[in-house]
Amino acid sequence: MAVTGVALSGFTSPSFADPVGHRTDTTITSTGLAPGQIKHVWLIILENKSYDATFTGLNQNSYLWKTLPSQGALLKNYYGTGHYSQDNYTSLVSGQSPSMDLQEDCDVANTDLGTNANIIAAHTGARFGRTDQYGQVLSPAGPNAPDGKNGCTFPKHVPTLFNQLDAANVSWKGYAQDLGNQPGREDGLGGAPGSRANTPTTNPRVMAPTAADKAAGITSFTGAQANDQYVAKHFPFAWFHSIVGDDNTGTDALTTPVGGGTDTDAAHIANLDHATGGLIADLEKPADQVPAFSWITPNNCSDAHDATCKGNNLSGLFDANGNPDYSKPLSTPPVNHTGGLYASDLFLKYYVPLIERSAAFKDGGLIDITFDEANPPFSTMSFNNATDPTRVAKAAAKHEIYQYKSPTMKSMAGGYVRYGDNQFPAGGALAQDYLKADRAGQNINGKNVPWEPTGPNSTLATDRYGNQLYPGPGNNGYIVRPPSCEQDLALVNADKTNCVPGAKNTGSDYGLSPAKTITASAGAATSTIAANVVTTDIGRAVTGAGIPSGSYIGAVVNAGPVMVSDPTQPVSKGSFTLVDARGKKVTTTGPVTSITLSALGVPGHLSPGQTPAAAFDARTPTPGGGITGSVLISPAIKPGTVSTTSYNHYSWLRTMEDIFSVSSGQAYEPLTAGTISGGLDKLGHLGFAAQSGLMPFGRDVFTAAATTKGHGGQ
Repeated sequence: MAVTGVALSGFTSPSFADPVGHRTDTTITSTGLAPGQIKHVWLIILENKSYDATFTGLNQNSYLWKTLPSQGALLKNYYGTGHYSQDNYTSLVSGQSPSMDLQEDCDVANTDLGTNANIIAAHTGARFGRTDQYGQVLSPAGPNAPDGKNGCTFPKHVPTLFNQLDAANVSWKGYAQDLGNQPGREDGLGGAPGSRANTPTTNPRVMAPTAADKAAGITSFTGAQANDQYVAKHFPFAWFHSIVGDDNTGTDALTTPVGGGTDTDAAHIANLDHATGGLIADLEKPADQVPAFSWITPNNCSDAHDATCKGNNLSGLFDANGNPDYSKPLSTPPVNHTGGLYASDLFLKYYVPLIERSAAFKDGGLIDITFDEANPPFSTMSFNNATDPTRVAKAAAKHEIYQYKSPTMKSMAGGYVRYGDNQFPAGGALAQDYLKADRAGQNINGKNVPWEPTGPNSTLATDRYGNQLYPGPGNNGYIVRPPSCEQDLALVNADKTNCVPGAKNTGSDYGLSPAKTITASAGAATSTIAANVVTTDIGRAVTGAGIPSGSYIGAVVNAGPVMVSDPTQPVSKGSFTLVDARGKKVTTTGPVTSITLSALGVPGHLSPGQTPAAAFDARTPTPGGGITGSVLISPAIKPGTVSTTSYNHYSWLRTMEDIFSVSSGQAYEPLTAGTISGGLDKLGHLGFAAQSGLMPFGRDVFTAAATTKGHGGQ
């Protein structure tokens, strides 16, 4: 049975100013806010950028980097909870931890992640990690089962923030750019991949497009296509039976929204740019008719994900001075197809002023702009949009958190593992900094801690030598380990680990990337070769016409996307230095038009069955999603505020639950673990947002809370 909030008598157009009679004379936990002081929240979630890539001046994204922080607060130590994408979105809205299918962005098929019976219904202490696992879903396939075995959609008794808002009679809406553009591609409830007939329980959507899909114009369910850059993995609503229900109608969801309807109807799930139900149309309404909480998912171009946009990046919507021209239709053709942070800046520069001008924002508004996870600068998909990368990188260095270092190439005949601790001289400085892209952080009882709770499906267990047996929430995002370091516990218990000195290994244990041939360009007698390689290619052997014997990839410069008007053309203008086994520059013997890179594998790789020359160090854990940074703008925040407190997606969820006082909601129906409004701790917090002592955004963020009147605005 659905849990229904208090009905509004004679409902026509609801007023959400004070839905459950909140008091205004007390603060909400440690936020410093009075109940009702924040009445409207807009979350804009962007993709795959670290703080160092985004907030240092390394990229041409001055609107996000400079303008918006000057209006509000910059959270310098805001962390993602995992790699790569979808696990972060589910953490944000439910407090559930990563599992392998979610870490791999549900790239196999949309199946169920267990049933209500798989929810951990007893307190576990630190059995699987640092924190109680109560309320987490334990995959029936076991910890770290192979990709495709865990499932992607949570059972109905896993509530989300949106169910809590329903129960508290607080309105909300999820907007997604391009949603529904391609028939049959995201027609499931809540923007789920596939057609309406696809359900994770009875008819899972296999993510590889079939011949029939392609004939219907569907080229990808997980990546953008020219007429539809929406991707379901970045929109959390479809992945919870508590929102979509079990019978594929939406009417049997866990809760019923204020004013009736369902959590997946057009009043709650909308194309961002719908003429009557989109964001712009809603912002034009009186404040009490605007959703109290708005989730905004830009498409795979506008969220900075894609280096080259397959569709419109909104660049045609600006005048000669770079200001948005709202007289132009949204369908105005772009003037280029450049993506990355350039495209996300255009999106923000277009939509944020519209929010700020609205009556709803002036009535206790809060804009929150954050990223799902941190990819380090110059790595894949973390492109630098600068026209002079050397100059810009030097200028940005003083703002960096991790101070990335240029590597010195070391000879490793078979290529070597990316970012292993032992791969670089002088203590492996570059390796350590890149591993920080997988680090975790939050604030417990007022103290910044360098960890996050590890869920039951993505553990950080080690063997008796201290080697990591699982990728953890960081999913080995920026370190490559042999598959033998990610084994099933049954093999571990049988002491069949292979990541130790003297162990017998087979070639398959090393997870070699195959050799590849790519286009390159260089004249004779030069050490600089233009080619689209990335930092992870450093140390690979290079062969080809014009390449002297014994050559390797040395320092890499990846300038990232350049302005391109034709999306079929290359967008990077990267290059690398050609070096010998000692790291010394060598020069080409003739013109170069292509190169072949060696396979990438473990140092000292030998033939199957032989003993490696040195142990592989797999002891450095990858426990989280790295520092992304975040920007918040509100009348309750002094412009120019900077916070160094460690927060993460679980902290964000706890903050939203506290802001909207969900624990005061009318629905307390018992679930397998906890309740909807009471959460797991009886204080309204779900999943790992209920960690004891976890700090929500505090007075370091809401620096003007005391000077702003309760119930919104100034």
